[in-house]
Amino acid sequence: MPFTKRASLFIFAALLLGCSRSPQPPQEVPASKTTASKQAASKEITENQALDLLLAALKRRKVADLDCLEFMAETDDPAVSKAEQWEFAAHEIHDKRCGGDPGVSPVRDRYQISSAGKVKVYDAAEGEFKKF
Repeated sequence: MPFTKRASLFIFAALLLGCSRSPQPPQEVPASKTTASKQAASKEITENQALDLLLAALKRRKVADLDCLEFMAETDDPAVSKAEQWEFAAHEIHDKRCGGDPGVSPVRDRYQISSAGKVKVYDAAEGEFKKF
């Protein structure tokens, strides 16, 4: 008899465990929140907006001879009006005011600007853009 009591208690305990509540599955993030975060991450800006962000960063850094630099966008598709990031080449202006040979306009630096306002400068030795 004691074996049957133990067996029935074991079966009863197994049934109780099997019928217990399972943990709730993780809740999904509402679509409005995911859409808003994707929009923030994929915000596109115009070339002029990117150039304004770059010039503001260069002024904060007090880059020398800023008045003697001309910035040209470097893009594969000239028809692009908005993008998540832009790249610019800073060409030296050579004239009477800035000096130098007016027949040349060498690139001093290259910059990459994200729509979030982050600026990177090209490191030619490493072959990649680095934090500015």
